[in-house]
Amino acid sequence: MFQEIDENFYVLLNNVAGVKLVKENDKYIWLFYTNHPEPLKSKAFDSEEEAKIWFKNIKYNYYRTKE
Repeated sequence: MFQEIDENFYVLLNNVAGVKLVKENDKYIWLFYTNHPEPLKSKAFDSEEEAKIWFKNIKYNYYRTKE
């Protein structure tokens, strides 16, 4: 399943080996680790809570499609 992680930027979730939330320039960004040399960055969020809710929605949608 492809997931949009930024405007017009999608990642195939089956290829994601790890995900990490980081803070850059007072914004929160998810890093998606794949076989690409550099992690793919999500869109930036103003708060940690907003970023976590966004990611929980991705997990929910991903696992719902697995059933």
